[in-house]
Amino acid sequence: MSDELPADPTDVPTILGELRTEVGQLRDLFARRLMDDKARNSLYESVQEQARAAQELLKYRAFETLFREALLAIDRLQSEPATPELIESAIDELLEVFGRRSLLPIDDSGAFDPRYHEVVATIPASIQAPSGMIVAVHRTGYLLDDRLLRPAQVTIAVAASEEPIPFDAQQT
Repeated sequence: MSDELPADPTDVPTILGELRTEVGQLRDLFARRLMDDKARNSLYESVQEQARAAQELLKYRAFETLFREALLAIDRLQSEPATPELIESAIDELLEVFGRRSLLPIDDSGAFDPRYHEVVATIPASIQAPSGMIVAVHRTGYLLDDRLLRPAQVTIAVAASEEPIPFDAQQT
């Protein structure tokens, strides 16, 4: 098809026919491409939905295993007379279950670390308990995959000249 105007006006019907044919072909091409795009979008949405479903199933299975293992410790606590040994054994069992999933207790021996410890009390420093040392643990802290899940609540020794650590400064 030429972009020029016809030299002979009698060619106008021929040119109009060619234009109609070309417009029809373009419409067909557009409709096919639109259908292809819809099919691709539908396939893409289907793949996304399958990925979401697979991710949910994986999460469910991970929790299912954790809960099954934790319930064994709970069953023991409910079925046997509560003794200090049983309680300690169940706690150890639960900590082992959690440890297999990267939940580990924070080291609460040694020096205070504001990234992992929360001061809940202080005592005067001494030769046995130098300033900045943890002297008691009130609640164990935990890391999950090396990220702080819960800080350990501790008592630390503080020199008489030192000010107690403000609560806000501990949250860094």
